[in-house]
Parts: sequence; structure tokens; C-alpha cells
Amino acid sequence: MTNETPLSGARASLPPDAVPIAVVGAHLTGMPLNGELTGAGGVLVKSCRTAPDYRLFVLPDTTPRKPGVVRAPGFSGPGLEVEVWALEPAAFGRFVAAIPAPLGVGKLRLEDGSEVPGFLCEAHAVAQAEEITALGGWRAYVSGRQAASQA
Repeated sequence: MTNETPLSGARASLPPDAVPIAVVGAHLTGMPLNGELTGAGGVLVKSCRTAPDYRLFVLPDTTPRKPGVVRAPGFSGPGLEVEVWALEPAAFGRFVAAIPAPLGVGKLRLEDGSEVPGFLCEAHAVAQAEEITALGGWRAYVSGRQAASQA
């Protein structure tokens, strides 16, 4: 069973040469860096999950806090919550060029087996990082931190 949530009307407003990008953390709807996507004319296409062979970490020393996603062939996790956005090619290029190391964009496999460009992290950057894969996504991690700080 897939958890994909297509957004009504999103595909109709996409330019024919739009480039998809899967976002995992601070660029999700309602998160601190989402304005980078919306400001570039990004269109939210769908919410879904990755394939189960991805691990999610909290990158240390990042502001705002950011996740790192690393593919681990043979790993069987819950799949991670992602949003697939679409950008015009020039906007996609500018967006990707501004991504700071150790993050980058590579092919991210979704739960339906399709692959789209998406955020990935260099493996060395997660060696000492807190793993949060079991939460299933960045939004759950942020919600948990907010609840803990209010307790």
C-alpha cells in the first residue's frame, strides 16, 4: 500500500519541462526553508515516502537544523516522508547550486519504485550524527522536539 498523496491541480500548473525534486527536511511545507522553493516558483506535486533502504540523521551544527538522508542498500526501514516539488529547469539549477555541503542532490527512490532527484547526504557527515530513521521523517522529529520543549 502506498501513502502517496497527489495534490489536486498541481500537475495542471506544471510547465512541461519541470524538474522534480524530493525534499526531506527544512524545505518541507511549513518548515523554515520552504520559502526557497516557493520563492523559486516551485509547485508541490505530492507527498509520499522513500523506499525502505534510506536512513535519516540529524546533522550536527546546522542552522536551521537539517536532516541527512543516506541510502543503505539492504536496510529495511519505514521509508521516509518526502514531498516532491517541481521547478522550472533554471530555477532547479539555481536551487541545487545553493545547497551547502555535506548535502547534495542525487536520485532518490520512492516507495512506488520511481526515482526522482532528491536531497542526499555525504556518508561521512552522519558518522557521529543522531539517527532518527525510526520516526519516519523530519516532521515527526521536529514535532517531538517541540513537544519535549513544551513539557
